[in-house]
Amino acid sequence: GPDLGALKGKTVRRPPPQVDTAMKYNALPMSVFERNKEVTLGGDIMKINNIPFLVTTSQKIKFGTVEYLDKQTNARMLKAIKNVLQVYQSGGFRVRHLMMDGQFECLRGALMEMGVILNTTSRDEHVGFIERYIRTLKERSRCSYNTVPFKKFTERMVIELAGRVVFWLNAFPASDGISTTLSPRTIVTGKVLNHDRHCEYEFGEYVQTHEEHDNSMATRNIGALAMRPTGNEQGGYYF
Repeated sequence: GPDLGALKGKTVRRPPPQVDTAMKYNALPMSVFERNKEVTLGGDIMKINNIPFLVTTSQKIKFGTVEYLDKQTNARMLKAIKNVLQVYQSGGFRVRHLMMDGQFECLRGALMEMGVILNTTSRDEHVGFIERYIRTLKERSRCSYNTVPFKKFTERMVIELAGRVVFWLNAFPASDGISTTLSPRTIVTGKVLNHDRHCEYEFGEYVQTHEEHDNSMATRNIGALAMRPTGNEQGGYYF
């Protein structure tokens, strides 16, 4: 690659690509939207290396979310669910039913106030489609985990790895979803991805990131590991 000394001594900040706020995408036909505007979600706790996440996916749209739970209290889990509901509301969808196992029974009253009907499973039963989704997340996380040249992972790396897997699962149309041409991400958020901006780095790739600097001899770049795209229009990444 480029000379490391030149990078650390000469790099200047480049302006980000211009964001086109008038970008359009092919919307769902109104008949399809009307049939699917009321959403049924499945949710459960997933653990990777004993790090807990709240995972949800919609039964028909196949839009998934994952959120790190810094603590597994009722208030924290309810906040994570509210974040998911807001994402769907921004796209014109309404979460009507939430299917979870018995450990979420304590949230029934709070969810009812938000207009969401909670259905919990019986003992030793599971919500099939969310369990299958979690299996897919773990399999894909394991693929990346075992192909990067690191012997240890920090907690933050595991968190960003889970976010990366969900990001890319949402980026392609689901074979059993409501559209064969629109991705779940586009259906729910209206955002589309750009190959040249959002596919520039792989997980764990070593890069030199530009940092704030002055006219002293301090380095202008530092070594970093690429984690995942932020999802913004200009193609930002987490490092």
